[in-house]
Amino acid sequence: MTSELPNFPCHRDPAASGSVEKSEATCDCCGKSRGLIYSGVTYCREEPTLCPWCIAEGSAADKYDATFFDAEFVDDEGNSIDLPEKFDREVFGRTIGFATYNPIGWWVHCGVPAEYVTRNEPYEMVFECRQCHKQHVIYDVD
Repeated sequence: MTSELPNFPCHRDPAASGSVEKSEATCDCCGKSRGLIYSGVTYCREEPTLCPWCIAEGSAADKYDATFFDAEFVDDEGNSIDLPEKFDREVFGRTIGFATYNPIGWWVHCGVPAEYVTRNEPYEMVFECRQCHKQHVIYDVD
């Protein structure tokens, strides 16, 4: 039986983005089979099979010293910006990954990381501010 996905405040729809797939595989982190497994890239030394719940709660990042994006925070012009450490963990360690061609700039607006909404093929990645709901496109050119 497939469980309902946990909430990812910075990734609107992991199922629609192709970041999860149906599977009876057991998560290496929690040892449970929940009917869905993460299908994206995990940046760590091992190649664990992970469930979305362990990513959302941060236990996968903790256990494997893992992140799920090769990214940096950027402003409207694509300039790299620094944010408090709590946002690094929220976005790169507790947000389920999605496919990109290259390392991306994760858009920041109103002082917080935006939510990834969708990809308009082939290169436009749409983000939305979690505060004011303005949308912004990041180009992921291969």
